[in-house]
Amino acid sequence: MIFKSLASSSHGNAYVVSDRDTRILIECGISHKKLQKLSGFSLSEFKACLVSHEHNDHAKSVKELIERGMDVYMSFGTAEAIDAPHAQIIEAMEQFNVGSLDIVPFTTFHDAKEPLGFLIKSRVDGDVLAFATDTVNLRYKFPGLNILAIEANYDKAVLERSEKLPEKTKKRITKTHMEIETLCDYLKSLDLSECREIQLLHLSDAMSREYEFIYKVKKSVPETVKVTACEK
Repeated sequence: MIFKSLASSSHGNAYVVSDRDTRILIECGISHKKLQKLSGFSLSEFKACLVSHEHNDHAKSVKELIERGMDVYMSFGTAEAIDAPHAQIIEAMEQFNVGSLDIVPFTTFHDAKEPLGFLIKSRVDGDVLAFATDTVNLRYKFPGLNILAIEANYDKAVLERSEKLPEKTKKRITKTHMEIETLCDYLKSLDLSECREIQLLHLSDAMSREYEFIYKVKKSVPETVKVTACEK
């Protein structure tokens, strides 16, 4: 299985997951035109789109994708929040299938109505991917992971020193996004013996340092795991 970032920031998020049989999008937080341009494929070649929650940087193109005939999967709360009555409704811990991909949504923790992450297994190559963004923490342990795509949004020390952000905004960030030390502690609790790749999502423009985040994560996982930060 391949996981590829098209965009990963507060300005817009979109990712491609594919095995030899099935290609899907996760998130559509950029324009329809940009989705097609960055992916390099006609959007008709994607079997579906999974949307984690209703915020515009994750769901901007939902209605256009649905109008063009794509199956777009999201929770009832997300569909209600963005008024998408023709979305495909999914529930946490209820498996569904898209082509050769078995997908289990799981609950994440963000200031959204019913946000979800996704555990995806390919029946073609057996790879297992976990995707979680815009979540202050995670309560799940995923056995047999090969690829982990997970939020690493901000550094607490950098956030506290910031004089530009209002206190209200700082409090929101700490209650809705994953801090780098929280992520590292979580990674240390996982069995990553089968994991080959960790991709860090949604780094804050002002509150993160990419090279430091990669260094910290590398220290928290087996040496065999490749750690990268998704391009913004």
